[in-house]
Amino acid sequence: MTVCDPAAAAGATVGDLTEAELLEVVLTGLAPAVRDGHWPAGTVAPGDDAALVPAPRGGTLISTDAMGEGTDFLHRWPAGPRTRGHDAGWKAVAQNLSDVNAMGGTASALVTALTLPPTTPVAWVRSFAAGIVGAVRHLGAPDCRVAGGDLGTGGRVHAAVTVLGDPHPGGVLCRTPAAADRDRVLAAGADLVHAQAVPAGPRAAAPPGPGWAAAGLTLLLTDRAELERRADALPAADRPSPRELARAVRAQLRPRPPLALGPAAVTAGLLTLMDVSDGLGKDAHRMAAATGGAGPAPAPWLDEAWLAEAAAPLRRVAALAGTSPEALVTGGGEDYGLLGLAWPETELPRGFTRIGRLVPAGARPPAGHRPLSESGWDPFAG
Repeated sequence: MTVCDPAAAAGATVGDLTEAELLEVVLTGLAPAVRDGHWPAGTVAPGDDAALVPAPRGGTLISTDAMGEGTDFLHRWPAGPRTRGHDAGWKAVAQNLSDVNAMGGTASALVTALTLPPTTPVAWVRSFAAGIVGAVRHLGAPDCRVAGGDLGTGGRVHAAVTVLGDPHPGGVLCRTPAAADRDRVLAAGADLVHAQAVPAGPRAAAPPGPGWAAAGLTLLLTDRAELERRADALPAADRPSPRELARAVRAQLRPRPPLALGPAAVTAGLLTLMDVSDGLGKDAHRMAAATGGAGPAPAPWLDEAWLAEAAAPLRRVAALAGTSPEALVTGGGEDYGLLGLAWPETELPRGFTRIGRLVPAGARPPAGHRPLSESGWDPFAG
């Protein structure tokens, strides 16, 4: 950039730039991922009318998801924090990588369509591009090519990401059991299993589990003065620490789907798999309904010991949020962990845990289990 470059000016907005200048801002931000991507002979990298990426013989996984200002994020939350461009870019990519992961595949390419109001700071756009690069690099998608996208103007920020993926050589995992396994699932049930990212090293903190992203959203949507009033009313021992608050907010703004565990689930022989985006309860009931029987669907039951263990770290954050930790675990969404079914004799990959049981209609549930309610997020609910 030169000293007279409008994109370099302090306080520059999208409305100050031409389309070519804005495109240069985005491409410059994406350059590290494009440069690191695998573009062998016969492919076409971003910059042309379309990219050309390699296609596997076993087909291509494809998924798309969108994030909109005012619906999925706010530039400034009632609690005070801002959604930086990096946060929005990261999450837009992470939720799409999670979909490919839930099929047991590996992301191979992504494109982004970004709509921006003229008042959007150029620095926010530059940060958004950096968030895309950060998610691809740090979530564990080294083979995912950033293959381009589209820019447009509108009244609010809107980002739509489409991701392509290569299926696992062993096949894909769906939320419906294979025909050969369905009769046994309907007759005898199966273990309900869950996975989240494993620590990066022996001294690394465990990534947030179920409920943390929902806790973060609840806190972000609560007025700062109200949060301060609630905190003052809590006994000192029940107030969440700054680290716990940051953990919850970060889980909402920058989710970390366990990208290594989708392919591992295929290798281990799990029966079904899906990501947890709308809440453990809602997604477990979706999986139960997808078993495909003509009669009543089996019901998900949750291991009470597992629920107590998952809820315990959320106790203080839940108190400030005005809810129960158990409700956050079972009804909170956007954790982007993995939920699946496995036979009792299946050896689970590291990172997976047995959390309950899918119980056939009319069968006796195992001791120490409770029914899992169909709670969670529905964007079309009144």
